[in-house]
Amino acid sequence: MKTKLSLIALFFTLLLKYSFSQSYNSNFNQFEIKTHYGFTLPHHSLMRYFINNNVAIMELNYSIKTDGSKPWQHAWRFPEIGGGYLIGGLGNINVLGFSQSLFWFFGVPIIEKDNFIFKYRIGGGIAYLSEKFDYRANYYNVAIGSHFNAHLHFSIISEYKISNEFPLYLTSGLSYNHFSNGAIETPNLGLNQFSFNIGLKYLYSKFPYNLPKRTVPYVYNKIPEFSVYLASGIKENSTYENKKFTFFSLVADYGYRVSTIRTLGLGINIISDFSLKSQIAEQNLVPNKIDILRIGIHGFQELYFTPDLSMLLQVGTYAFNKFKPSDKTFLVYSKLGLRYTFLERYFVNIVLKTHTTTADYIEFGVGIKIISD
Repeated sequence: MKTKLSLIALFFTLLLKYSFSQSYNSNFNQFEIKTHYGFTLPHHSLMRYFINNNVAIMELNYSIKTDGSKPWQHAWRFPEIGGGYLIGGLGNINVLGFSQSLFWFFGVPIIEKDNFIFKYRIGGGIAYLSEKFDYRANYYNVAIGSHFNAHLHFSIISEYKISNEFPLYLTSGLSYNHFSNGAIETPNLGLNQFSFNIGLKYLYSKFPYNLPKRTVPYVYNKIPEFSVYLASGIKENSTYENKKFTFFSLVADYGYRVSTIRTLGLGINIISDFSLKSQIAEQNLVPNKIDILRIGIHGFQELYFTPDLSMLLQVGTYAFNKFKPSDKTFLVYSKLGLRYTFLERYFVNIVLKTHTTTADYIEFGVGIKIISD
């Protein structure tokens, strides 16, 4: 568990280091403080009886507003790249405790005028939840079985400049936060928060901030891309056995760059999941060696934040899958994660795989991309 958390921390450290090392000519530094008020959504019937309070959250952020000095910034309408700290309740202080998280975000303006900004943010990081499931001390918490969890963030934000003489903005919006450990520990139903937020943003720069103009075209290669990567991780099936299993995933994708920020394509995923053997045995069936294999086919999208940093989304179904759970069907699986490319063709991944709303595992992978001439 500690090894996995170290890898997650290293991955997001590299993201922050890469993001903040970009050379912005005007150094548009943004500092924010916000308060949230909202609720935790019980997406499973087992959670309804112990989520009994609304949640209050505090958020601190620092970000850099890009100025158009890089071509990719024009494709995203001069986005902001930053990091934040969030602390707040989860709906029941005795059972769920409270959360603290460090997260990275990428903000994209939809409307940007001198005195008004409307934008959205997506991001993720690492969260620490003060309470977890314990069959003796906290058996009501059927949602989360670990202190450390992945944190996914999405928000829609509006900002209004309070004074033309002072770079202070009133900011408000709606936020969504999701906490999950990706089945590294059980239980893992996950927690979903929705909240309204309001706060202040201060923009500091050595130079007066002016709206950049999109004058530099973003250049990309309209050619096929082939990638292959090998991934692995650990997962846990039972809350009470405390037994972890390893899995391996081999993925091959073939896509085509269709726009300045997007590649679309198809792929195949071959999975060797050693946890399936025990799950088949629990159904009073005799597992064969081949039963630990799954073969999936999927469509995918790779969304490029920068030439090296991208978000990967795969949605597919199984062409081969011997495990048939009695309480659900695995018709569709999805993968969502981040990819960092280095030396032009090599990359590392961190990806969360789910079956509908149920997390299957978090995988860590390394691969290579081949771009056809």
